[in-house]
Amino acid sequence: MVLVKMEFDVPVEKQADYIQATNEKIKPFWESIGCKAYDIWQVAESQTKFVKTMLFENMPAMKEIMANKEADPVKAIFFQFAENVSRMACTKKT
Repeated sequence: MVLVKMEFDVPVEKQADYIQATNEKIKPFWESIGCKAYDIWQVAESQTKFVKTMLFENMPAMKEIMANKEADPVKAIFFQFAENVSRMACTKKT
């Protein structure tokens, strides 16, 4: 399994729209093309910090799904809200 973890900020005034866009467009899209789980979390100690997790079967599947050109409009929606984005891919060892 591969877990992609992204940390980012969403300005307070955009958070409701971001969560709505995630529930209505972003999450359903990724899960429809092979992402096993897509979740967002707000960091409890911050008004603007979020964490997004995406779970994939393996690295080849992750690379293929993330490179899908149909994802470009959904990625654009995410980047309308997200600032200061950092990303890491982690492989499960146990």
